[in-house]
Amino acid sequence: MKVFWLFNHPAPYKVDLFNLLGQHVELTACFERVSEKGRNELFYNRPALSFRPITCTGIKFPAYQNYSTTPIKMLEDEKYDLLIINGYSTLTEMHTIDYLKKNGIPYHFCINGGIVKKHEFPLKKALKKKYISGATAYLSPDENSAAYLIHYGAPADKITFYPYSTVFESEVLQEPLSKEEKKRIAEEEFHLPGEELFVSSGQFIKRKGFEQLIKLWANMPKTSRLAIAGEGPDKEEYLKLIAKLNLTNVTLLPYLRKERELRFFSAASAFLFPTKEDIYGHVVNESLVSGTPVISSKQSNAAKKLVKDGETGYLIDFQSKNEFLDAIEGVRTINMGKDCLAMARGNTLEKEEAAFLEYFEKAVKQ
Repeated sequence: MKVFWLFNHPAPYKVDLFNLLGQHVELTACFERVSEKGRNELFYNRPALSFRPITCTGIKFPAYQNYSTTPIKMLEDEKYDLLIINGYSTLTEMHTIDYLKKNGIPYHFCINGGIVKKHEFPLKKALKKKYISGATAYLSPDENSAAYLIHYGAPADKITFYPYSTVFESEVLQEPLSKEEKKRIAEEEFHLPGEELFVSSGQFIKRKGFEQLIKLWANMPKTSRLAIAGEGPDKEEYLKLIAKLNLTNVTLLPYLRKERELRFFSAASAFLFPTKEDIYGHVVNESLVSGTPVISSKQSNAAKKLVKDGETGYLIDFQSKNEFLDAIEGVRTINMGKDCLAMARGNTLEKEEAAFLEYFEKAVKQ
């Protein structure tokens, strides 16, 4: 079976998935660009082994925008059993979708997540509807992202769900770590002293909500440490806020490789995710893999799917000090480690691989 997949950039989690799929199907992954603005170059440090990676040639614009005819040329030169388009927002994706529709070529539309905007310009909404509607079928990681597809014209009965993941089964801890082991890892491996550690990770930008999280930490005892791993333009602003509030128990760490990040998460009492908007949120999966519950805002589709109150964490409003402190007390008093690991085992790259292979088989028979 020959599969063509147009994807925006070779992110490690996608390369990992393509490597798994490439062992069973003849997969060509056409990447629009080699990196994504704002991402650390370590984020892309993955070898491509079992599939054919192609990088588009063409015009590159600031941020992630680009225009290339490479996908169309490939589709004209080679015959594939299944075509998957993983987005609509670049000129390359739009041009490719226009070509497929014009020539009556069936294609499948896959998303990593999506959120319906409360207020949207009519022209922008019309553009989204034009390019999201019209596919043969759709793939979505969760119910909220499916609602996004439906909002822009996808038939509900044409949507198939898949378990979206960035982690392998082998990366899921066998058992939750003890409090003593968590404390040892925090102190010896990350040099983070304190009676308990709470962590977060992501780009240092407004959308991630770290400023509010730092402000909330002023209500925590000095023995409770907050460590945030990442990088970005707002780092100096965070450092100034930490100094202003005299928060000696807040530490900013640099970007961490995945393996190191999972270890970091495993040392924590909880992962804190105050995002203002995430169409998915990989860190939720990665925290659960480490047996660590997640306290998240309700603006992450991954959190809405995977975080169950009192079982794998809590969904809260980070603008509410009371909700925040109640959730902190909840993860202190309820041992959620085993439930976190159980949830993680149902959402691994191998589970995602199996779901896609099953989907491929059904799709080519129709």
